[in-house]
Amino acid sequence: MKKMLFAAIFVVVCAFLIVSCFADGTQSNTNVPVSKNLFINDSIEVNNLLEKYNLSLRPEWFIWNDYMPGGKPYSKRDSICTIWITSQVKIPAVEVFATIITERSTLPVSFYDIYNGEGMYGNLFLKDFRPVNGFRLDDGEEYNIEIIIKINGEYQVILFENQIVYDAH
Repeated sequence: MKKMLFAAIFVVVCAFLIVSCFADGTQSNTNVPVSKNLFINDSIEVNNLLEKYNLSLRPEWFIWNDYMPGGKPYSKRDSICTIWITSQVKIPAVEVFATIITERSTLPVSFYDIYNGEGMYGNLFLKDFRPVNGFRLDDGEEYNIEIIIKINGEYQVILFENQIVYDAH
């Protein structure tokens, strides 16, 4: 009787694990970006947010591969995605979200400011946003990046098309 009860519990647990794994796999493979509504909430879309706050977005080399100052290249490291926002004056609180679109995948990416708003770069104030979770694109791979910048209840969507992953070897 104990063997039968153990077998029944084992079957139920295995079935639960299989269903759970299948559900997780289907969600992660849908290649559908996270809803922008989760990021922007009740914010208002504007066309001139960067201009309004006198900010510049540095568009070159959004995604780099195998770059580490003083380190040796290693081909399996995560890609580095940087979104730099600069200004001549102190930058207000900014939130950044992006969707990276390639032929093989669509990657919704959340970002954080590595300097916590205190970064300076020469005479410019700098917010240096890096991805919260790692991902890897191929060297030279083409991608589009849709960046959402949110400041004080307003947001702007900026699209950069036909970008190439920079190989820093």
